[in-house]
Amino acid sequence: MSGQLAQALALGGAAFVVGLSGAMSPGPYLTVTITRTMTRGALSAALMLVGHALLEGTLLIGFAFGLQNVLRHATVATGLALVGGAILLWMGQDLLRGALSGTIVPKAGPAAAESRFGPILQGITVSLSNPYWTLWWATIGVKLASDGLAIGALGVVAFFIGHQLADIAWYGFVIAAVSRGRGLLPERPYRLIIGALALFLVYLGGRFVLDGLGVI
Repeated sequence: MSGQLAQALALGGAAFVVGLSGAMSPGPYLTVTITRTMTRGALSAALMLVGHALLEGTLLIGFAFGLQNVLRHATVATGLALVGGAILLWMGQDLLRGALSGTIVPKAGPAAAESRFGPILQGITVSLSNPYWTLWWATIGVKLASDGLAIGALGVVAFFIGHQLADIAWYGFVIAAVSRGRGLLPERPYRLIIGALALFLVYLGGRFVLDGLGVI
């Protein structure tokens, strides 16, 4: 049990860091979160995270019940490791270049259009409309979910909690900062954090690829 717990904690930590790197990258969800905080308030913006988590939880349940047997095949596991690792390497180098050049820093832009849906539904729709989210779950998400399934129920729970904590940590900070009239992180600390996350993604991507190739 202690070995299983250690594996689950390690997976949860990896899910947190990988999830944080995605959450901190500027994109439509960040824009909508800032806009909703300014127009509807902090609670409304925070409820978007509930919709986001419900969507990902439903997806993870589908993995557990519909993909468990498929993910056990060695060929599938190898393919997921290679593809997921390649995507992580690409994401890592892209984030690292952005951190070094400063292009990754969020800039003020036009306000997002108000949604006719409530915050929970908007959290779902914004996530679904983001191609990056689909790509993440189709590759890296499936790989980490399969690692969780290999550990057992504890691994799946650890993966889900770690991933959701990343979203809560970053967007909770964004909502609090915007609602209090402050900006986001100053440019230098933001770039340093993104750079550190990028290096971790490169490391994790390399491990995935080497694992897929049978080197480790």
